[in-house]
Amino acid sequence: MSMNEKEVVFEEHELIVSMTDVKGNILYANDIFCKIAGYSRDELLGQPHNMVRHPDMPRVVFKLLWETVLSGKFLSAFVKNKTKDGNYYWVKAYVAPIIENGKIVSITSYRRPVNDFVKREVSKTYKVLLDYERTHSMSETVDFFSSFLKERNLTYPQFIDRLAQDRSISSPAALNIDVDGYYIDHIIFKTAITRGISLGKKDIKVTEPCCCNLGKKLKTLEGMSFTTHLSWSKVHHYHNHVHGLMKEYVNRAHGGALKDELDGLLSNVQTDTIKLFDMLNDVIDNYVEEKGL
Repeated sequence: MSMNEKEVVFEEHELIVSMTDVKGNILYANDIFCKIAGYSRDELLGQPHNMVRHPDMPRVVFKLLWETVLSGKFLSAFVKNKTKDGNYYWVKAYVAPIIENGKIVSITSYRRPVNDFVKREVSKTYKVLLDYERTHSMSETVDFFSSFLKERNLTYPQFIDRLAQDRSISSPAALNIDVDGYYIDHIIFKTAITRGISLGKKDIKVTEPCCCNLGKKLKTLEGMSFTTHLSWSKVHHYHNHVHGLMKEYVNRAHGGALKDELDGLLSNVQTDTIKLFDMLNDVIDNYVEEKGL
C-alpha cells in the first residue's frame, strides 16, 4: 500500500451494486459504486471490473471467487479496491450468478462496508497469500491457501463468516453465521422477482419460505441451542410475512395494479425485512453474550 493512499469509507446503509458479463466486463453500476470508486457511470460501463482491483489483493482470492460463481454458486469475499484517484476502500462482496434457462448470463455483486477488525485480520492473511504468490504458481498458491484454512479447521465460507462476527480465525469457538450473507440472499430474492415483473414475465412465482435460499439457511440452524430464544419465532414470523407480501406483489402485478400500489407493498417488504434481521441479530448476540464466545 502506498503511504499516500487514503481510505474511502461509506455508510452501513449504503450498498454498492454492479453487474458484469461472464468475462467480467461491467454492465451496470449503481450510484454508490460510482461515488465511492470515483468514476462516472460512462467510465465504468463496458470496462473490466478488475479496473478497481487493488494491488494488495491476492489473485488466488479472485480465482476462487470466479471458479465458484461460474459453477453456478454464490460466494462472499472481503475485497480491497482502488479508486480512480489512487485511494482505496474495503468491501464485503457477495457475488451471485444470474441464471436464465439453465445458463449463466451475468454476474451480480452486492458490496457492503466492513469494520476495522475485519480489515486488520484480512490484511494480515492477504499479505501472507500475496507474498507466497510472488514466488509460486497459482496452483501452488491454491494448495497453500487450502492448507492455511485446513490448519484452522475452516472452510472458506467459515473463514468469511467467522471474521464477519469479529472473531479471530484462530479462535476455536464461533457460530460461523454470516448475517450479511443472509441479508444479501433476501436482496437477491426480491430483486429477481421485481426484475422479472419489470420485464413483463408472467411465470413469476413466489415459493414457500422454506424453499428460498434464506429459508434453507434458517432451516439448517434449527436444533441449535440459540434457537430456543424467544426472538427465534419472530424471525420465522417476519420471514413468512415477507414471502406473503412478495406473493401479493406478484399477484397484483399480474392483475395490472398501479405502480404506487406495488411500491407500497415493496416498502412494507423492506420494513418487515429490517425487523426480520433485527430479530436474527438479537438471537445471535444474546447467545454469544450468554456463552461468552
